[in-house]
Amino acid sequence: MSGGSTTTDPLPRIIAWAGVIVASALPTIIWRESGHGRAPWLMITQCVILMVAALVILPSPRLRVLTRFLLALAALRVGWYLVAPWIEGTDLVRGWSERANWGVRLPIGRASVVAGAVLMSLTLIGSGMTRRDLFLCRGNLTAPAQPIPFLGLRKAIPWTVFGPALIVVFGVALPLFLYFTLHPDFTAGGRIVRFLPWILLVAALNAANEEFQFRNVLLAHLRNVVSPAEGVFLTAVLFGLGHYYGQPSGPIGVLMAGFAGWIWARSMIETRGVAWAFFIHMVQDIVIFSFLAVAAAK
Repeated sequence: MSGGSTTTDPLPRIIAWAGVIVASALPTIIWRESGHGRAPWLMITQCVILMVAALVILPSPRLRVLTRFLLALAALRVGWYLVAPWIEGTDLVRGWSERANWGVRLPIGRASVVAGAVLMSLTLIGSGMTRRDLFLCRGNLTAPAQPIPFLGLRKAIPWTVFGPALIVVFGVALPLFLYFTLHPDFTAGGRIVRFLPWILLVAALNAANEEFQFRNVLLAHLRNVVSPAEGVFLTAVLFGLGHYYGQPSGPIGVLMAGFAGWIWARSMIETRGVAWAFFIHMVQDIVIFSFLAVAAAK
């Protein structure tokens, strides 16, 4: 994968990985799976650690390149796990949600996490980054997808071939996983048709939001710190762990989401744009929300 110049100093890489682990859902997973309940103090502690670390390294010429990355991680954590729950818990939003049907509740629940995108955008102020640096453009849709030997891809092929192939593969694996974990009631399949406009709207919103927060901004901030391949892996780990209590869920869900995040980040690096990542992600979200629609009928 091609990309910007990176430092050969190992310490920034170590800090980048430490930041991802601190910002990830791993501490929460360990805490809750050991028998404890939700712990807002843990999430606050993670944010404080990231922000303090960013301030500590700021004066260092050797490490200040990571300041915006750590602040972006803190912003993501604050947006998703502090601001979004607060918004959803307000009387106004709860009132809307209680009066709405399932389809209307869907965007209400997903819109609050856009707070993370707003907060992360603040880390771009004064950075001099362009839309292309952030992959906020279509990119070259026919760019070559580089070999991935463990997937049997031993030579480069155009993304116009690789992208549709991924949609087919994900289109088989994801529904199978959701079928055995959500146990949907397909006799209520009419709910998918009924709520399809909401499903399409929220799938597009969620895909754009997650791509921006988990890949666009973070990959841009990592461009002079680690190699593009390592940056892809860093963001995939963060994205995968974030799905432990989401959809797909559990350890298998972490692997599935992590792999998907790895593929989508690769597409950004290789095509220099977000189009393939957004489109494949949106298709997967359409599948997920459709399964949730019939699962909610039980």
